Amino acid sequence: MAIFLKTLRPHCDRIFSKRSTQLPLALSSFQFTTRVKCELDTITEKDITENGLKPRKHRGRIKCNNIALPAEIQDAILKSAKDYPIKSLINDGQRLHNCIRSRKWFPLDDTIAGRRKGAASEREVPSSAQRQKESVFDMHDTYSCLTQLIGRSDAEYAVLKRIFTEISQRDPELRPRSFLDFGSGVGTGTWAVTQFWREHLFEILSVDKSRHMNDLAELVLRQGDPNKATMVRNVFYRQFLPANPNRKYDIVLSSFSLFDQSTRRGLLELVDQLYATFNKYLIFVEQGSNAGFQLLDGIRNHIRKNHNADDSHLFAPCPHSLPCPRIAADDGTPCNFEATYTRTFPSGDGHQYGSILYSYLVYKKNPPDSAQGFPRLVRPTAVRSKHCVCHVCAADGKLRDVTFTTAKHGQVIHRCAKASRWADLLPMHVEWEDKAKREDGDT
Repeated sequence: MAIFLKTLRPHCDRIFSKRSTQLPLALSSFQFTTRVKCELDTITEKDITENGLKPRKHRGRIKCNNIALPAEIQDAILKSAKDYPIKSLINDGQRLHNCIRSRKWFPLDDTIAGRRKGAASEREVPSSAQRQKESVFDMHDTYSCLTQLIGRSDAEYAVLKRIFTEISQRDPELRPRSFLDFGSGVGTGTWAVTQFWREHLFEILSVDKSRHMNDLAELVLRQGDPNKATMVRNVFYRQFLPANPNRKYDIVLSSFSLFDQSTRRGLLELVDQLYATFNKYLIFVEQGSNAGFQLLDGIRNHIRKNHNADDSHLFAPCPHSLPCPRIAADDGTPCNFEATYTRTFPSGDGHQYGSILYSYLVYKKNPPDSAQGFPRLVRPTAVRSKHCVCHVCAADGKLRDVTFTTAKHGQVIHRCAKASRWADLLPMHVEWEDKAKREDGDT
């Protein structure tokens, strides 16, 4: 036994000495989170300390969950679809929703460029790009428009209301007098914007290429009866944008309609036209898929290169005007957010609530507000025992993981971060400690 122990001891010493040299290297590779120095926003600190505001209700929260359509809109939808089989509309609407959620964009001018390069490049382009004009997304009759109304209005209204909620919270003095909705569809943009500024709007222009869609949108506002007056005043319907380039609108919206552009050149010309039209806010919204995010990133790069000298800035979702760090990360995940809503018509499996992922851009004219540099939560908060981890997009144009604790950052900051949800803003000014500086300090 003694001989066995003598031979075992040197062997164990060699193993543990080797592992002890590798242990610091292994521990250094597990430093996932970033050290920060946080200072609470002065307005939020005053509201909490002096006015008794709960940290979970800080100014960066976007309080919009399980959004439901207004009761009068729900009744109008039922009356508008009374002459059609509602069960078929619900099933076809769900299929349309699934198609839009997985939709891709193949501009035709990229196909032509591929043909010039050779047959090998042409084969890489899917055949769906060549039959884009005969797509199932064209609303060519009343039934297809009703399918859009039944299958998509809940989700699109929830997304737009969430965006308008953030704008109204950060800009409470906003009093828009005109609103332009390009690709208005069944009118979800009009429903959402009138929930906030109905008494201030004197002109609402809805532009959609489908005549049947415009007729259905007007019928819904007339509560399903063409002989009744509209619920919203001064709503006008067109199939094309105004020809006057000097006409301005306080809020310009394009939601879930940019995929209808058949060429990249036509898309960028449309973006320039909408950019020249807005006076206060310009909003682009698309599906929160990789295709929708990449399309919006191309629009963002185009605006940054061609309209950088203007007095406008990126209002949301990014706290900076630099290139998107999600593209630089190249991890295959889009920068998207979630909106939850209450279904007007329950799904086939009986679920009353639904959710939709969306990506968006909001541009604003005039100087930035006080919340412009706040970090944005780009993923759900991971709440753990005595700490929480937030994955944020920072004002320096980088994605960072931050761990908040009461011991390191204080009780108020920890509670604010713990109560924040996906797409919220953290109401604090953060000084990021770079890894290089931390290593210099350690040495």
